[in-house]
Amino acid sequence: MTDPTAAPALWMLDTLRALRATLERIEVEEAACLETIHPDYRSSARNLLHFIAFHRHAHPGLPKALRQRGLCPLTDCDAHLLASLEAVITALEALEGLGPSAATQQQPGGPPGLGGPDALEQHCDRLFGALAAAGVAGIMVTLPAEAAERPALVADLLTAGMTIARINCAHDDPGVWGRMVDALRAARVSTGRPCALAMDLAGPKLRTGQLAPQPAVIRARPPRDRTGRPTQPVRILVVPPGALPRPQDTESVRLTARLSRAKRLKQGNRLQGRDASGRRRTLRVVRRGPDGVLLLQAEKTCHFTSGLVFRQRHGKARLRVGPLAPVSGERLLRPGDVLRLTPEPDQGGATLPCTLPDVFGDVGLGERVLFDDGRIGAVIRGVSAQEVVVEVTMAQARGSRLRSDKGINFPDSELRTPALTAKDIEDLAFVTRHADMVSYSFVHRESDIQALRQCLEDRGRGDLAVVLKIETRQAFLNLPRLLLAAMAHSAPVGVMIARGDLAIECGWEALAPIQEEILRICAAAHVPCIWATEVLDTLAQHGHPTRAEITDAAMGARADAVMLNKGPNITATVKVLEAIMARSASDRSDRNVPLITCLSFRSNCEPDAPLP
Repeated sequence: MTDPTAAPALWMLDTLRALRATLERIEVEEAACLETIHPDYRSSARNLLHFIAFHRHAHPGLPKALRQRGLCPLTDCDAHLLASLEAVITALEALEGLGPSAATQQQPGGPPGLGGPDALEQHCDRLFGALAAAGVAGIMVTLPAEAAERPALVADLLTAGMTIARINCAHDDPGVWGRMVDALRAARVSTGRPCALAMDLAGPKLRTGQLAPQPAVIRARPPRDRTGRPTQPVRILVVPPGALPRPQDTESVRLTARLSRAKRLKQGNRLQGRDASGRRRTLRVVRRGPDGVLLLQAEKTCHFTSGLVFRQRHGKARLRVGPLAPVSGERLLRPGDVLRLTPEPDQGGATLPCTLPDVFGDVGLGERVLFDDGRIGAVIRGVSAQEVVVEVTMAQARGSRLRSDKGINFPDSELRTPALTAKDIEDLAFVTRHADMVSYSFVHRESDIQALRQCLEDRGRGDLAVVLKIETRQAFLNLPRLLLAAMAHSAPVGVMIARGDLAIECGWEALAPIQEEILRICAAAHVPCIWATEVLDTLAQHGHPTRAEITDAAMGARADAVMLNKGPNITATVKVLEAIMARSASDRSDRNVPLITCLSFRSNCEPDAPLP
């Protein structure tokens, strides 16, 4: 290869020609794979392979050298790499007064047209139904259960700008889903606006099991000023079983209790006893109503549990706290604590029940375990078929609380759990009758895609669009192979960047480059991409966005669709997102980030190499 310092132009030409040869070679190496690709996707699959080969072998100094000569740096040509590479070679040969190379002469019409953007637009139309205006990303909205009971909400969302309605099969049931579908159909007619329906399969979500319930505790705490001093007594509304509080008393702490000899109580009388903390507390009578409702106040914080008794001072009246519904159990975990993960029901102590015990055989010593969206971290210290022993390494010093039904992630483990569960297969009976696309959760490998496609074909819906949700490190590293497997079928395919679990699995600090890389891979494969998880979430929940959320939404507008989760202010959020996307650039700009998946891609003609 020519020395770049001695003859920059010749070095660039040699480098570009070598890259062209590399792109041609990967087509030969992956010829068997390309033969399986459906004709509708064959050019896209070929460009994806070109993308992989180019970014695995391109010299890091090449883009800067090309810019200095006034040429395209090839960093934003992911959708049409070979055509762009040929055009740059031709331009550089002309600048240097060199004759066209033999490879260029073999193409009498010159380099092929740049068809990537057109292919992506066609695939977007097939997946989303040509719903959004040209150059503007679609808006996917997760329908809340409220939509089943209030159809007007769906019409409002359509008017605000929703183009894809999403139903999450991890929640509710077919009865609720059916009412949502009916509301969507009616809204399409009333508004005259098209809207696709996407349904998410729940997938094999690994979670903590049900922890033994704990006694409920009601805390009555006086309001305090900035210095922590009580400003007034706390009001406690004591209601006999079955009675309802009056509207003017709704701001008080409500406590169900049985009263004996309550007629003896008058304003100013006192009831005394020990609260759940064991401290002696005094409750003063403020008012006694004719319906048995008693309004008390306390100067100090009181903790009430079932069965506590308070007696009248110098009298015979008595108050017994009624039964309180138990609350979900929890574990208070600190760094250094040792836990045993088991499939058995909660045994208390240092055990933790969890779902999907099949993963026990896929994990190894020293691998990480993350709980509750990564708030608590641990390392595996022992593995057997019956349990996994972990040591807590990340938690608050004073302890972090872990409750039932919280997510568990094994980011370092290669889990073999199938993505398609028995529940998913059951839900597909509804999905295949109503949905325009199905979102595939926790897909990891090519066999997962084959399993879903077989189920769809068995139900006569082999044409149903599939959106691959990339939410684990394993799926991210295997993304090119997943796309190639999906392209073996004629049905539309898309990708969702499920940034919640993805950030937990890959690390928060790695999320930004990873989501950029997924965008680039999808652009190279001409596959529509959906930007998801917590977009404008504060706005949807509380009515006011953060500055970071606005920037994130603008960045998400580069994708082909952006997903919003439900919230009380979701209609206003759709309007804000539509305005942001209309003002944001829709093209994918130069993002020169390290491409991990290119390095991890396994070619059919090369030995395995360790991941970076």
